[in-house]
Amino acid sequence: MTSSASPSKLPLLSSIVVAALLAGALVYNYEASSSTIASEATSITSLNEQASSLSTRVSSLQGVVSSLNLNITNQISARNAVQSRLQTANATIASLSTSVNSMATQLTSLSGQVSSLQSTVSSVTHFTASYAGYLQISGASNTNLAIVVCYGATSQSACDSSRTYYLIFFGQGGSTFNAPLMPGPIWINAYNKAAGTATLLVVEWI
Repeated sequence: MTSSASPSKLPLLSSIVVAALLAGALVYNYEASSSTIASEATSITSLNEQASSLSTRVSSLQGVVSSLNLNITNQISARNAVQSRLQTANATIASLSTSVNSMATQLTSLSGQVSSLQSTVSSVTHFTASYAGYLQISGASNTNLAIVVCYGATSQSACDSSRTYYLIFFGQGGSTFNAPLMPGPIWINAYNKAAGTATLLVVEWI
């Protein structure tokens, strides 16, 4: 009787053990990978939240910068407007200063002319005006003389020192002049260097 040997079960058992080990390794790797992926996803979510927060802050800062730029533009415009007004004011002041200097020169000249004529002084007339208008002074003279209409003066000497007056120059011959008339005391003096005669007529007009 011939007996045959049964196949060995050792290779099959070894294959099962290897397969089980591989399956365990795959399960472990899958769980480790899943844990890593979940951790990475959490990190990505956190980074996205930080990025969103930073984006919000950037937008807010951009708004602040825009507001500051607008304020700077407004300040520059206001400064330019002030500088323009200052330039205009300086030009006006310079023009007025020139006018004042010119008037001061004229006043000095007229004062000198009056002073030079004060060697001979006579009073033409004096009165108190109750209204404003003008005076018409006309007449004839055989010498050069100046007629000074003083406002507010109550005497001949007060007229000499008055700083509120109207000056008229008469040459030889006949002339007619108009002078302002203001309410209050009016004193009219005549000044001439050389002796002479003059006939003057003073008329008040409203």
